[in-house]
Amino acid sequence: MIFFLSFFITIDTSAESTEEVTLDSGEVVKVLFEKFSDGYRYEVEFDNGRHYYYQQSGNLGIGGGSFDLTEREKVLAEEAIKKYEQIHGDASTSNRSGNSVGILIILLGLFGTIFPHAAWFLGIGWRLQDAEPSKLALIVNRMGGILLVIVGFFVLI
Repeated sequence: MIFFLSFFITIDTSAESTEEVTLDSGEVVKVLFEKFSDGYRYEVEFDNGRHYYYQQSGNLGIGGGSFDLTEREKVLAEEAIKKYEQIHGDASTSNRSGNSVGILIILLGLFGTIFPHAAWFLGIGWRLQDAEPSKLALIVNRMGGILLVIVGFFVLI
Protein backbone atom coordinates (compact mmCIF):
# COMPACT_ATOMS: atom_id res chain seq x y z
CA MET A 1 0.00 0.00 0.00
CA ILE A 2 2.84 2.38 0.81
CA PHE A 3 4.32 1.54 -2.58
CA PHE A 4 1.21 2.72 -4.40
CA LEU A 5 0.88 5.83 -2.25
CA SER A 6 4.45 6.85 -3.12
CA PHE A 7 3.32 7.44 -6.73
CA PHE A 8 0.75 10.01 -5.61
CA ILE A 9 2.94 11.95 -3.20
CA THR A 10 4.83 14.78 -4.85
CA ILE A 11 7.25 16.89 -2.93
CA ASP A 12 8.52 20.18 -4.32
CA THR A 13 12.26 20.13 -3.88
CA SER A 14 13.01 23.26 -5.85
CA ALA A 15 14.66 26.23 -4.23
CA GLU A 16 15.32 29.65 -5.71
CA SER A 17 17.48 32.58 -4.69
CA THR A 18 18.73 35.75 -6.36
CA GLU A 19 21.79 37.65 -5.24
CA GLU A 20 23.94 40.49 -6.53
CA VAL A 21 27.60 39.56 -6.97
CA THR A 22 30.46 42.02 -7.40
CA LEU A 23 33.06 40.85 -9.93
CA ASP A 24 36.79 41.52 -9.83
CA SER A 25 36.27 44.24 -12.48
CA GLY A 26 33.88 46.05 -10.10
CA GLU A 27 30.84 45.24 -12.19
CA VAL A 28 27.75 44.08 -10.28
CA VAL A 29 25.60 41.31 -11.76
CA LYS A 30 22.53 39.43 -10.56
CA VAL A 31 22.90 35.68 -10.09
CA LEU A 32 19.73 33.58 -9.93
CA PHE A 33 20.13 30.06 -8.56
CA GLU A 34 17.41 27.41 -8.83
CA LYS A 35 17.79 23.96 -7.34
CA PHE A 36 15.74 21.06 -8.65
CA SER A 37 15.36 17.48 -7.45
CA ASP A 38 17.66 16.29 -10.26
CA GLY A 39 19.89 19.31 -10.82
CA TYR A 40 20.27 23.08 -10.70
CA ARG A 41 20.35 26.20 -12.86
CA TYR A 42 22.33 29.42 -12.68
CA GLU A 43 21.31 32.53 -14.55
CA VAL A 44 23.50 35.64 -14.61
CA GLU A 45 21.91 38.93 -15.64
CA PHE A 46 23.97 41.94 -16.70
CA ASP A 47 22.98 45.62 -16.42
CA ASN A 48 22.59 45.83 -20.22
CA GLY A 49 19.81 43.18 -20.11
CA ARG A 50 21.89 40.32 -21.50
CA HIS A 51 21.93 37.07 -19.61
CA TYR A 52 23.92 33.85 -19.40
CA TYR A 53 22.69 30.53 -17.99
CA TYR A 54 24.14 27.17 -17.02
CA GLN A 55 21.89 24.23 -16.20
CA GLN A 56 22.86 20.83 -14.81
CA SER A 57 20.30 18.01 -14.93
CA GLY A 58 21.57 14.60 -13.87
CA ASN A 59 24.84 14.12 -15.79
CA LEU A 60 23.96 16.61 -18.54
CA GLY A 61 25.19 20.19 -18.34
CA ILE A 62 24.15 22.88 -20.83
CA GLY A 63 24.93 26.57 -21.06
CA GLY A 64 23.94 29.50 -23.21
CA GLY A 65 22.58 32.96 -23.10
CA SER A 66 21.37 35.99 -25.00
CA PHE A 67 21.91 36.04 -28.74
CA ASP A 68 24.20 39.07 -28.48
CA LEU A 69 26.16 37.86 -25.42
CA THR A 70 29.86 38.60 -25.86
CA GLU A 71 32.73 36.26 -25.05
CA ARG A 72 33.87 38.67 -22.30
CA GLU A 73 30.40 38.51 -20.72
CA LYS A 74 30.53 34.69 -20.77
CA VAL A 75 33.80 34.80 -18.87
CA LEU A 76 32.36 37.34 -16.40
CA ALA A 77 29.25 35.17 -15.94
CA GLU A 78 31.38 32.13 -15.13
CA GLU A 79 33.33 34.27 -12.64
CA ALA A 80 30.03 35.36 -11.05
CA ILE A 81 28.92 31.74 -10.71
CA LYS A 82 32.23 30.81 -9.07
CA LYS A 83 31.93 33.71 -6.63
CA TYR A 84 28.33 32.71 -5.84
CA GLU A 85 29.50 29.14 -5.15
CA GLN A 86 32.30 30.41 -2.89
CA ILE A 87 29.67 32.11 -0.76
CA HIS A 88 26.93 29.44 -0.84
CA GLY A 89 28.79 26.22 -1.62
CA ASP A 90 29.12 24.13 -4.74
CA ALA A 91 25.71 23.26 -6.24
CA SER A 92 26.86 19.94 -7.69
CA THR A 93 27.87 18.54 -4.30
CA SER A 94 25.02 20.08 -2.32
CA ASN A 95 22.53 18.33 -4.59
CA ARG A 96 23.94 14.94 -3.56
CA SER A 97 23.53 15.50 0.17
CA GLY A 98 20.87 12.83 0.35
CA ASN A 99 17.18 12.85 -0.27
CA SER A 100 15.29 12.14 2.93
CA VAL A 101 12.24 10.87 1.05
CA GLY A 102 14.33 8.29 -0.80
CA ILE A 103 16.01 7.17 2.40
CA LEU A 104 12.62 6.85 4.13
CA ILE A 105 11.24 4.75 1.25
CA ILE A 106 14.30 2.48 1.37
CA LEU A 107 13.97 2.02 5.14
CA LEU A 108 10.28 1.16 4.82
CA GLY A 109 11.10 -1.30 2.06
CA LEU A 110 13.83 -2.95 4.11
CA PHE A 111 11.44 -3.25 7.04
CA GLY A 112 8.83 -4.96 4.86
CA THR A 113 11.45 -7.26 3.35
CA ILE A 114 13.21 -8.28 6.55
CA PHE A 115 10.20 -8.28 8.89
CA PRO A 116 7.16 -9.19 6.74
CA HIS A 117 5.21 -10.49 9.76
CA ALA A 118 5.67 -7.22 11.65
CA ALA A 119 4.78 -5.22 8.51
CA TRP A 120 1.59 -7.30 8.14
CA PHE A 121 0.74 -6.74 11.78
CA LEU A 122 1.24 -2.96 11.50
CA GLY A 123 -0.80 -2.88 8.31
CA ILE A 124 -3.80 -5.04 9.18
CA GLY A 125 -3.03 -7.55 11.93
CA TRP A 126 -3.60 -5.16 14.82
CA ARG A 127 -7.26 -4.91 13.77
CA LEU A 128 -7.83 -8.68 13.89
CA GLN A 129 -8.06 -10.75 17.04
CA ASP A 130 -5.94 -13.94 17.22
CA ALA A 131 -5.12 -13.84 13.50
CA GLU A 132 -1.95 -14.90 11.70
CA PRO A 133 -0.85 -13.80 8.22
CA SER A 134 -1.07 -16.27 5.36
CA LYS A 135 2.05 -17.28 3.45
CA LEU A 136 0.77 -15.23 0.52
CA ALA A 137 0.48 -12.13 2.72
CA LEU A 138 4.07 -12.57 3.88
CA ILE A 139 5.28 -13.04 0.28
CA VAL A 140 3.39 -9.93 -0.81
CA ASN A 141 4.95 -7.92 2.05
CA ARG A 142 8.43 -9.12 1.05
CA MET A 143 7.88 -8.34 -2.65
CA GLY A 144 6.41 -4.95 -1.78
CA GLY A 145 9.43 -4.25 0.41
CA ILE A 146 11.81 -5.13 -2.40
CA LEU A 147 9.90 -2.85 -4.77
CA LEU A 148 10.03 -0.01 -2.23
CA VAL A 149 13.80 -0.41 -1.92
CA ILE A 150 14.13 -0.17 -5.72
CA VAL A 151 11.85 2.88 -5.88
CA GLY A 152 13.81 4.48 -3.01
CA PHE A 153 17.07 4.11 -4.94
CA PHE A 154 15.51 5.76 -7.99
CA VAL A 155 14.29 8.63 -5.81
CA LEU A 156 17.84 9.14 -4.55
CA ILE A 157 19.30 9.37 -8.06
